[in-house]
Amino acid sequence: MEVTTLSQQTPRDFARLGRGSLEGIIASSFKPKTSDLFDQDFRSLNDKLILNTNNEDGVIDPITLHSLNDETPVFGVDTSNIELGETKDGTLCAVRGTIVWRENGSYQYVRHGPFIFHISEANKQALYNTLRQIHFNEDEAVGAPIVEKMSDRIRGILERWLQRQICESCEDSLLLFDGSLTTRTVNGPISVLGELLSAARSRNNAVLAISKETSLSVAGHRMADLIDNKYAPCLLDIDRIALSQYGSHLHFFGRIYAAKLISSCFTFRLDVDRKIPKEEGIRAVERLLGNDLIAENYPETLRLAHVLSRFSASEVLAMQRFVAENYNLKVICRPNIRQVLFGPYGGFSAMRQEGADGYDADLQD
Repeated sequence: MEVTTLSQQTPRDFARLGRGSLEGIIASSFKPKTSDLFDQDFRSLNDKLILNTNNEDGVIDPITLHSLNDETPVFGVDTSNIELGETKDGTLCAVRGTIVWRENGSYQYVRHGPFIFHISEANKQALYNTLRQIHFNEDEAVGAPIVEKMSDRIRGILERWLQRQICESCEDSLLLFDGSLTTRTVNGPISVLGELLSAARSRNNAVLAISKETSLSVAGHRMADLIDNKYAPCLLDIDRIALSQYGSHLHFFGRIYAAKLISSCFTFRLDVDRKIPKEEGIRAVERLLGNDLIAENYPETLRLAHVLSRFSASEVLAMQRFVAENYNLKVICRPNIRQVLFGPYGGFSAMRQEGADGYDADLQD
């Protein structure tokens, strides 16, 4: 795999469409948002699975894993989005994504963004369909989500673009996706994910998806309680149960496991490309154990992709200032409705915004 292939690829359409969307706000009013930097990961993924078991399912025995260090390169992809503020017509947001890889014992990364967008009722449909047409090759128009959900959809499209880059550029590697390999929503058409996995398999790559947050539970037990530390590292195969209960309305491109890769208080959902033979998929997880650092049951490559994609307080301030000064925006501070109506009984979030003015990015403890 040529590293330059990844570093030379840029999602130019995101930059072009972002700049175009900002042209409509020149000399408009702008209310910078007090940003909660811990809330950059809202994802409308299909990770919520509540699995009911009965006596016919029997006992699910853990699959013991053995670390396999064979110098396999490991790649991870993650993205984030954040709201920057409001205008009289809509909202300003930013998205960013990162590819991180570990090869020969060292980590490298390529980061794309931030891409700043102004989203309004007037432009959301054209913006959404243009991005889908360019990156999903979907000519059929579909209804855009509400303005408040658009930044998450744009982030999702950027994430698929980054995933495509590694699926089509890497060979003989482990490719780590954030989230799941399950889809039914318009922001990730079924054919797109299938094409990505097919491209990855054709280059002898194995795709693994890890959910940081999932609502998966089995017979009333939380994910964290499914596997005792004494069995680590191991997998719990819950795929058959998930298929039997959700296969009629969800598309499972991955074989679903509960994974405890090291002794830890965390257990994550792990999806392995379903069209890879089961034994080969388990070996791929063992190669992950041997070729990447694992901390708190999470691969370091994917953790770094997550960290490098997120926005810091100073970056939020810089983007707010950039937009305000370059597009001649009038910065305003609208009164907090809850504070006006309820005074000291308006809650902590209302009190925190009282007197807020100018650029503000609040990092909570």
